[in-house]
Amino acid sequence: MTNKIKNLLKENKPVFSCTIRTPHPNLAEIAGLAGYECIMLDGEHGTVSSDTLDSMILAVKATGATSIFRAPGVDRTLVKQALDHGAGGILFPHIRTVEDAKTAVSLCKYPPQGKRGAGPGRPIQYGMGDARAYLNEANEQVIVALMLEEPDAVENLEAIAEIPGIDIFNMGPWDLSTAYGHPIEEKHPLVMKAFEKALEIGKKHGIHVGVSPEDAEDVKIFYNKGARFFESVGLEGLLIDELSNYRKDCEP
Repeated sequence: MTNKIKNLLKENKPVFSCTIRTPHPNLAEIAGLAGYECIMLDGEHGTVSSDTLDSMILAVKATGATSIFRAPGVDRTLVKQALDHGAGGILFPHIRTVEDAKTAVSLCKYPPQGKRGAGPGRPIQYGMGDARAYLNEANEQVIVALMLEEPDAVENLEAIAEIPGIDIFNMGPWDLSTAYGHPIEEKHPLVMKAFEKALEIGKKHGIHVGVSPEDAEDVKIFYNKGARFFESVGLEGLLIDELSNYRKDCEP
């Protein structure tokens, strides 16, 4: 197996992600066909669940893009199901402590690095493929991403970064700014300071930093600062904007 997102990040190239909260495979397919390297299937803020993950992951796979499941928490069952369905990685929300991070990594790694259960899912062709080969490759290829959206996580970031197996620190500016007492101030100095800290520590430990840019100009700014993973658009938000603007433009 080869994870295209990991390869792009290793080459220091940007990865653009489209988040989908509505559980329908056609939307996932459309986002992949539109050219996004990563399709984020949101089970935290959206309603993507074990019932809909399978078909959405298949739809993403058909386009050549890579799916990441945004888990509702550090949930063993859903993480195992997503990976067994063929998701390319997991994004864990609200990590606060070293123990939280260790648990997240452990759920994505087979022993001895972790505690992921081995089952005959899609990645090994339901038992018809080479299971040993997949297990040997999966620990290196599956993406482990942690949301950086809690002040405790920022405080503990150096210790968290020392845990082997973390690929991405993904900034969560809405929750982080709110936790700091400045609700939805995405570029508040405390949030930007946390971003700079993530860049510094991430560079030292080989962990990439993800952001949620407001527009194309934001992408350039954050890219020049060192970010490489861009949670660049939410499909539902884009649809609202385009529908609203088109309706206004059509007013006689």
